[in-house]
Amino acid sequence: MKRCLMAIVLGLAATSALAVDDTTGWNAGLSAAFAEYSFDSNQLDDSSAGFKVFGGYRFNKWLGLEGAYYNFGDFDQDLVDPPRPPGGNAKAEIDGFTGSALLFAPLDSEDFEVYAKAGYYAFNQQVLVDGAEVASNSPSGLVLGAGSRFFISEQFAVRAEGEWFDIDNGDLWTLNVGIEYLFGRPAKAAVPVAMAAPVVAAVATPPADADGDGVVDGNDQCPDTPKGERVGPFGCSCDVTRQVQFKLDTAELTDEDQVALDEVAGNLGRLKFVSGTVVGHTDNTGTEAYNQELSERRAQSVATYLQGKGIAVGRLAASGAGESEPIADNDTEEGRAQNRRVVLKRTDCDAPK
Repeated sequence: MKRCLMAIVLGLAATSALAVDDTTGWNAGLSAAFAEYSFDSNQLDDSSAGFKVFGGYRFNKWLGLEGAYYNFGDFDQDLVDPPRPPGGNAKAEIDGFTGSALLFAPLDSEDFEVYAKAGYYAFNQQVLVDGAEVASNSPSGLVLGAGSRFFISEQFAVRAEGEWFDIDNGDLWTLNVGIEYLFGRPAKAAVPVAMAAPVVAAVATPPADADGDGVVDGNDQCPDTPKGERVGPFGCSCDVTRQVQFKLDTAELTDEDQVALDEVAGNLGRLKFVSGTVVGHTDNTGTEAYNQELSERRAQSVATYLQGKGIAVGRLAASGAGESEPIADNDTEEGRAQNRRVVLKRTDCDAPK
């Protein structure tokens, strides 16, 4: 048995060079110690349960040192063989310390590893027969062992090991099972979690508005309105200005003006015209009061013509601005002709587009 245990120690030492990542640092633990002790063969052969307190330091992935205190309890046996009288009782009490080197072979596992150990022990031993002490000594010598540890968390491991103590007058075998705490053991690297690709919301393409008047092409009934011009809900100009070439001191429409107003009336009817204003203007020829009255007659002339073309009465409010709002220079004939005008303005352009 001694040779078998020694072979395990040497085998683990040889394979320890294959160890994976080490767990360096201090450790401590407590184990239950189940012991079998044979003393002088015919005098004592018994088992007992005790405990082991241990601690140590792991230098690298191969090597550690450990010290321990053992208390094996009492070993008892009735004596039946000569020279002891029948009915006698022998008892041995053993405790003491060990120091060992540990060689590790983790077996390519992060959670499980095995080790071999070899070291030196120094025990106190008392032998009593029928309650009387017959021997007391302090044996010391070689201790060999092998064991394993299984990590149940980053810092805690379950540990099981077997040990043999070479005692001069007997053999002591132990099976130790306990818990171990490792100080400063690094946490395992977090397993990277695949991140789902961000969901990019589809960007809605704005409806087309070719002429840039704010009314989408699907609703725009005047698709060529100049950009920036005020338009109604159907995309048509809110301001309809016509150069009505009134003769001097008259509010009568020319044939050319009537053709232009026919087009205006058609557009207003098609665009569901609701309401608007017609404002007449004059040049500065004549008095201010006369020009005011003339501008009103010109506005009414345009409104009456449009009503005759289907624009409902009451939808157009006619008024005059006289000579107060020129758009050209009244010092020239050309400028005065431009100022003799009528402006049609829709008042329903504030409806939602």
